[in-house]
Parts: sequence; structure tokens; C-alpha cells
Amino acid sequence: MSQQVRELYEQFPYPLRDPQQEKDRLLMPPLDTLSRVNHYCFGGIKDFDGAFRALVAGGGTGDSMIWLAEQLRAVGGKVTYLEPSSASTKVARARAEARGLSNVTFVQQTISDFAKSEPELFDYINCAGVLHHLEDPEQGLRDLGSVLKADGAMGIMVYGEHGRLAVTEWRKMIQPLLDGKDLQQQLSMTRALLSSLPEHNMLLKMGGGSGFIKGLLENDPEIVDLLLHPVECAYDVDGVYDFAASADLHVAAFTGFFGFGGTGKAHYNVENLVRDPALLRELRAKPLRDQQAFCERLAGAMPLHAFYLTRKDKSQTVEMLPDADRAPYFFVPPNETFFDDLVALAGQPVLIEDGAGNAVDLTGGPDLARLLAVFDGKNSVAEIIAILRDDILDTQPIDMNSIAINTLGAVWALFHKFDWMLASKPGGWQESDGERELSVRKV
Repeated sequence: MSQQVRELYEQFPYPLRDPQQEKDRLLMPPLDTLSRVNHYCFGGIKDFDGAFRALVAGGGTGDSMIWLAEQLRAVGGKVTYLEPSSASTKVARARAEARGLSNVTFVQQTISDFAKSEPELFDYINCAGVLHHLEDPEQGLRDLGSVLKADGAMGIMVYGEHGRLAVTEWRKMIQPLLDGKDLQQQLSMTRALLSSLPEHNMLLKMGGGSGFIKGLLENDPEIVDLLLHPVECAYDVDGVYDFAASADLHVAAFTGFFGFGGTGKAHYNVENLVRDPALLRELRAKPLRDQQAFCERLAGAMPLHAFYLTRKDKSQTVEMLPDADRAPYFFVPPNETFFDDLVALAGQPVLIEDGAGNAVDLTGGPDLARLLAVFDGKNSVAEIIAILRDDILDTQPIDMNSIAINTLGAVWALFHKFDWMLASKPGGWQESDGERELSVRKV
């Protein structure tokens, strides 16, 4: 980490957080939700208990540290917060103290120095928004790999090349004006420019309008981190895969990062972006990596990439129907009337939505509610197939087992594409999403 970067975060701890707000709200970064980590990285079989150890590398003011520590509090799991900035650490400590968290160890070091200390290995490592600010990101990722257990996993976030084009062009524009100015002077100049942007400026389009700029002008650390950072790089999808490979790691899945718009896993799925059947068939015949790279360029709106890394390549299996001994469950819980509404609207076009902008339309038969009701986190895939075959589907003189498997696979694909359903071992770690809820309404 360069000296300039160190000084930046001492002046502007990032992100801007007020420890007093811990009394009123809990931020829950989707990347670090353990139900999702368990599903995508550990095949749903991980035990989150007193032996579980998580590392937050480059913890900033503590978002990921707080969320992981809260989830692990009741089971005795431990979190190590690693951060070289004393100013950021001060904020993070105050937030943990406000919540009464006692399962966090604070270490004020760089990633490289920490790796050289040869600590006890970790089950899960979070490193969000950090590696792209190192002078040698690949070495940073290798350093993290050196403190990861053989069967461990990482949750990583880096900048996205295509969706961040507006920032790249801004940095090119402003670079000749930075010479001879200290960080405070650079900030003052940038605020003046942001206050009078032309209506067609790319930053406005990237942020979704004037509200984005208004938010920036109220948040100096955000301006500095976004537009004045002295060291940064960005990755496209292919670059993410190559970056992982540089540390002998594999991309297990892309996922969401603070909300679901623009960075959720569904945005890497060609089926959500392409409607033409012939083109869709052609795209689906290509390797998953090529499909995801196509989606990034077609969407053009992914300012970052959040993803899981594992030592074994799991990318081809995480979207398939889970193994027979795994138990699918509603990660996003249905609302109180969900099943009654499905029954009442059987045979009619309906929209199932989660309140966060994600929705699917379908025409459910009278048995859809009966099938979805057995996704209770206790019935395994094998048991659900048997229920579907013997109790729900009509008996026909054909292979009912194959029909049951195909039907279950179709339902799973529909409810898994927005993480509405995940899978674990029966009765395993199945904490639900605390921000979304499924509902049904007639189209």
C-alpha cells in the first residue's frame, strides 16, 4: 500500500459512518450474508460454530466486520478486523462497542504484513473495495490466499471496468489539474465541478441522476474515494477470472453488493437480458465465463464486481439443482398470504416479486403452492422428488421420477436466480434474508 493511500484514509475514513447509528440500524452487505456464503462456497454443509474464523481484510470503518460478527455472535464464531488506518479503526471499534460485540479482534496492519506474521488460517475472508487500491493487487490476493484454509472461501469486491467508465473519464479529465494541490484543495476543486455539472455528463448517467451528485456533495469521503483516489484499477469479467487464477483460485459465483440493482448475480445471467430465443440458445451454448462477459458489456452498468473465490472450481454446479442430500429453503421468506394467493390465482398469470425490483411472471397450476410448501429446509432434494412424484403429480404410465426431477429443477431455477431459494444440509445454517419478502399478485 502506497503512502498516499495510507494518508488518504487517515484524513477520510471510509465509508462515512456514525457509530451512534448502530442503535437504529444494521447494515447487511449481501456479499457477507453467511447463508449465501454457505450455499455458494461450501455447498451448504458448513458448520458455523465457535471454531469458525472470518477475516475482514481492509475493514475500513467496519461494515463487513459488524455484519459478520453479528451473525456469528450467538454461535461463538470469531472475526479478525485487519486495517492499517488508525482513523478507520477508531470508527470501527466504536461501532463494535456500540453493539456490544466481543467476538472481534482488531489488527492494525497491511495485508502483506499480516500475511507475513503467519496467523491461524481462516474459513472465510472478506476483502471488499481494497485490492484494486493496492500497487500490486495480484500479490495482495496471493497474500490472502496464504492465510486461507484449504477448504476456505473469499468474498471479494473490485471495480468494474465497463460500468465505471464515467469515473475513468473523469479521472482523465481532472488529472492535469491535480499537480501542486494537496488533497483538501483537490476536494474543493472537485466539489466545485460537481456542483455545476452539464446535464449530459457521464457521472449523472452512471449514478442515475442529480440525486447521486447531491449525495456525493454531502459525503466528502465518498468524493475522495470515488474520484480522487491516487491508486486504483478496474476489471472486466474476464479480468476477474484471470485475477482469481493468478492466486490459484476460482470464481464460484458473482453476487450482490449493497443492494441488488446493478450488481446482483441475476445481471450476469443471459436469460435475464436476452429475449430472442435463437440468440439465447446460441449464448447458452457458450462457456459460463463467456456468457457473463457478454452480459457485462450488454448491460454496461456494472460499476463493480462482487464474487466468491474457492480453491476448487464450483462455478458449473452452483446454479444446478442441489445434491440429493441438500435441503432447499426460502432464503427470501414468503409473506403471510403467499401460499393462499398462489392457490386463489391458480391458472392465472401472476407476478412473484421480492420488493427489491426482482420479479418473475408465471402461470401456476393448482399444485405449485403444494410443491413450494415442502421447501422447508428439512426435506432434502431426494425427499422432495419423492413427494412430487408420489403425492403431487398425477400417476401416468411413464417415468414419473424423471418428470419429478425436471419439474423440481425448473422450479429451483426460477426461485434461485434471485437467491429467493438457497440450499443447505437439512436443518443447517438457514438464516433468511432480513430485507426482502416474497409476494404474489395478479398480472
